[in-house]
Amino acid sequence: MKLTKVVSLLAVTAGALALVAVPSNAQAKTKKKAAVKPVTIYLTRHGETTGNVMGRVQGWSDFPLTSNGIAVANNLGRGLKGKTFKVAYAGNLTRQQVTAKQALKYSGNKKVKVNVSKYLREGGYGSFEGDSIAADNALIAGVYGFKSGDEMMAKQGKDYWNLLQDAYYKLDQKNSQKTNLVASDRAESSKQVQKRMAKELLTIAKATQKRGGGNALVVSSGMSINEYLSTMAGSKYTGAPLKNAAVTKLVYKHGKLAVSGPIGSMTYVDKGAKLAK
Repeated sequence: MKLTKVVSLLAVTAGALALVAVPSNAQAKTKKKAAVKPVTIYLTRHGETTGNVMGRVQGWSDFPLTSNGIAVANNLGRGLKGKTFKVAYAGNLTRQQVTAKQALKYSGNKKVKVNVSKYLREGGYGSFEGDSIAADNALIAGVYGFKSGDEMMAKQGKDYWNLLQDAYYKLDQKNSQKTNLVASDRAESSKQVQKRMAKELLTIAKATQKRGGGNALVVSSGMSINEYLSTMAGSKYTGAPLKNAAVTKLVYKHGKLAVSGPIGSMTYVDKGAKLAK
């Protein structure tokens, strides 16, 4: 009888310990889950380039930053001081990579590596790259029945950048410029730009979340960012041009990215400019 009682007592004790262990594991999982920070992407346009100053169509062509463009990238960094970036990404163009590196350096994040992705580069304009923007805008406005590029921009609003991209695509498919470019080097359509941007930004958000969440600096280009933002449901996107080094914050929740705050904010650049004085 005594042996039976001892065995029963041990069984009860083991069961009690097992019950205690369950909430302990659950608490550990809860703490681990709580430790994951939200993911915020600072989607940024590059600094001023020689192509911007000369009014040239840039696209995949590698125009460098001007001295002013570097200063603006530095000011962006100064304005971001205090923000810790878990990761950083840039398109495969010099203007995008240098902007990212300068921003990281001046924000106190210079040890963060800049990951390079061709999916974050500017929209491709194929046979039109290097052209005068004013001349091409007038040509494209005519394609849509407008008298000027300014009129087209004013009347098309948030659809303007997509229509502009698609006009380059359609004209280049017809080889209006009489070039010998192969199909893969010709202008992209807005759908192509939107698809690669959306896929890459979502990939970045997921990868950042797996590393515990936090901030990600992503530097791309004006039209690519505009075309991507035009697809964001619920955003206050109007199609307004983005200034050099303008920042739009994206927050990753429930498997999706959403705009948080103003689109194309110059707050960080302006703050950095004041700190530089």
